[in-house]
Amino acid sequence: FFKLARRLTANMRAAGAKTAVIFSTLLGMISGSAAGNVAVTGTLTIPMMKREGYQSHQAGAIEAVVSTGGQLMPPVMGAAAFIMAEIVGVPYANVMQAALVPALLFFASLFIVVHLQAAKSGLKPLPAEADDGEPLVMIILRGGQYIIPFAALIAMMLNGYSPFKASFISIIILLAAHIIWTRRISLDLMTKSARAITQGAKSVIPIAAACAAAGIIAGTLSITGLGSKISGLIVTASGGIVLIALLLTMLTAIILGMGLPTTAAYLILATVVAPALSKMGVPLLTAHMFVFFYGCVSTITPPVALASYVAAGIAGADINRVGWTAFFYGITCYILPFMFFFGPALMLNGAPLDLAQAFITGMAGVFCIACVVVGFMRTALPVWLRIVLAVAGLALLHQGWHSDLAGLALLGCAILIDRNRMHAHTSPAA
Repeated sequence: FFKLARRLTANMRAAGAKTAVIFSTLLGMISGSAAGNVAVTGTLTIPMMKREGYQSHQAGAIEAVVSTGGQLMPPVMGAAAFIMAEIVGVPYANVMQAALVPALLFFASLFIVVHLQAAKSGLKPLPAEADDGEPLVMIILRGGQYIIPFAALIAMMLNGYSPFKASFISIIILLAAHIIWTRRISLDLMTKSARAITQGAKSVIPIAAACAAAGIIAGTLSITGLGSKISGLIVTASGGIVLIALLLTMLTAIILGMGLPTTAAYLILATVVAPALSKMGVPLLTAHMFVFFYGCVSTITPPVALASYVAAGIAGADINRVGWTAFFYGITCYILPFMFFFGPALMLNGAPLDLAQAFITGMAGVFCIACVVVGFMRTALPVWLRIVLAVAGLALLHQGWHSDLAGLALLGCAILIDRNRMHAHTSPAA
């Protein structure tokens, strides 16, 4: 994954940060733990970004955000997505389908953020290292022993295999592919296989403990009636207005998710918060996806932001500064759940034309939000122009022809104004 990410981003501006985005996304969707993913990938990517010229808190924030967002990216989406499919009672393919476009928009936003931040800071591409010249085809061929089992896992999940059966068969395929690629069976392979079995058993313990603890909490909430009271309180306090209910649900989900691994956070949220939205007529999968997103981003939401704290330790930066920077870099992820509630096309529900429109205008919308976050397009943006772009971004992310046309008009005006400002700064008279 790391070699593939390095090769895909070689010679680009902000190549180190873009490598971190791709690498941490690929690993994050498998690990299912934002803080754990930061600990694994951050030791490689954060020093790369600092060498490139990013400040310590910026490098830490980028790694924290992308490691958190990896759990939103299909096809694996960490462990919580498998649990969601069981709770909601839908095929896992439906969960992947619902998360695909929001996840792509989130990572597109982060790609744009790191690029604009590099442009704003005047960072230049670093000279390619010796191992960067390896052809992409060779990297893929050498990594085939890892790609084949991964593809097999996804294919089996899409064809209705249980997660247990699909994982077991994929492990067998992985071992067979390794033997075929290396053309030998060594003592080292046996030793590593035994170690992998041991580590796999140990890795189950945190998830099992989270499920057990969430079960105890769910039982307690059911017996005492506290769960229904929280749901009822959200419904009552909102006065039947869905937008207010969504805001209250968002705040509750972030607070309950603080300090917890994503799987445990989602299990609690699915029990306590999601029923409130279901009572108001929100589709069950949409309600669970809504709380799942905020359960994930709670790891980068101050004051308790576990992923940001781990990244700050690796980067040697102030934890609060990393936490707030990560919050602003990941602001798109706080907006998207509202947009896919009001625009089902973002969850791939609707006619093909609606889906294409939602994706294209969504990409334009996250570009606007990224410009607002960094405060830069081709030149540094004044506050009033950032407000215009914020309105344009929200309008473009909201599904509908009227809002899209209004958003495109505002974006077009902002681009023209920014271009004129750039020409004014670079003209001989200036």
